[in-house]
Amino acid sequence: MAVISGTAESRDLGTELRRLRKDAGLNTRVMAERAGVSNANISFWETGKRLVPLERLTALLDALSVTDDERERIIGLRRKADGPGELTTGSTNIGQRLTRLIELERTATRITHVQPLLIPGLLQTSEYARAVLGEDDPDVDTKVALRAGRRDVITRRRNPVNFLALIDSEALVRPVGSPEVMADQLDHLAKMGELPNVTIQIVPSTAPGYHPMLAGPFVMFEFLTAPPIVLLEHHRTSAFIWDRESVAAYLSAPAEIQRMALGPERSLQMAKEIAKAMETT
Repeated sequence: MAVISGTAESRDLGTELRRLRKDAGLNTRVMAERAGVSNANISFWETGKRLVPLERLTALLDALSVTDDERERIIGLRRKADGPGELTTGSTNIGQRLTRLIELERTATRITHVQPLLIPGLLQTSEYARAVLGEDDPDVDTKVALRAGRRDVITRRRNPVNFLALIDSEALVRPVGSPEVMADQLDHLAKMGELPNVTIQIVPSTAPGYHPMLAGPFVMFEFLTAPPIVLLEHHRTSAFIWDRESVAAYLSAPAEIQRMALGPERSLQMAKEIAKAMETT
């Protein structure tokens, strides 16, 4: 998918890619052959008319033998061009925020969602999502449809993303929607947990001691060759964290939380039991 850009940041990135190519003594045709892309794409990316996808950028850097600090700097420019780390607020940014999120979900090889408050977005039913977003939101239908479409990264037949959800047990019983909505949501959660690429673990709210989930929700995106990114979401703000030092603090957090969590089988059984109880009340 082409990422149309043309911003000052994408032009800066393009200038650096062109400099690296020329320093390596390559023309655009040879560069394209080595990176496995078209000559036109090289031109678009170097002029900043289009923003090079992250996975393609790593191929370019491999072809140019760019390593270590220089590689990190160039990837940092790509993150800056895409806007990660920027704090966005209000509904006027919803399209931009969703575009970033969808690209990360689409290109990630593994997604870990730590959620102490709600059912993670990629595991939500449409009715649960509607209850979360609120009927008063004028864009609720569009948002619910987009969220439903994003679930494809988990359920697609070819190369579905590996998804780990760590959920506080209170999220299973918090009455975000009606009992019927909640029961359907928990049934759906149990069904999704049976997919081979999905692992769901429930963390008992009464588990003693501190663990990183208590600091709040986050989503971590991991890629085949690119560095991981962490998303922090709040009521009306969100921020992408991508610098190595900040992300490092999140890399070990899932394992710490899993030590407090129920196993996947017991977690799904809990969801089914609560759903059944809701259906009979």
